[in-house]
Amino acid sequence: MLPDDVFRSRLQTTITALRYWAPSIADAAHLEETETGDYWKIAVTPSVASACPFELILHADQRYDLAIADETYENRPIDSFDWFVPFAEAVAEGNVVQRHWISKLTGLERSVETLVTLPNGGIWREARGEPHLMPSIDDDGTELRERRFLPYRR
Repeated sequence: MLPDDVFRSRLQTTITALRYWAPSIADAAHLEETETGDYWKIAVTPSVASACPFELILHADQRYDLAIADETYENRPIDSFDWFVPFAEAVAEGNVVQRHWISKLTGLERSVETLVTLPNGGIWREARGEPHLMPSIDDDGTELRERRFLPYRR
């Protein structure tokens, strides 16, 4: 964890950068911003139905919450501020894939993994459950279905 004064300074810089980024997609998405003493939130809902919506909450306790498409990842530690703006840019560009592992026998979803390819080639990745527990594609009882998203502008 960062010292509180360093964290708050970097948090404010990141919020300012995201506020600067937001108008660049304002013609292609609905934006909502909320700020309190405990958190800052941006919710982005694209105009294109098959593009990926997201909501990012940056908390003053050095944690973040993220809702992306239909998945929610809460109470994640902020280890670095460097990826938030590139992440938002990547989502707006349509660089999001969700992998759903479905049971062939029951049709029930076993797990979901969300991947966002960042502009620098890095990948932001989160999963519901532990990633190492994801079923293998070679497993005869599991089918992998990928959902890809369109860019905000077409």
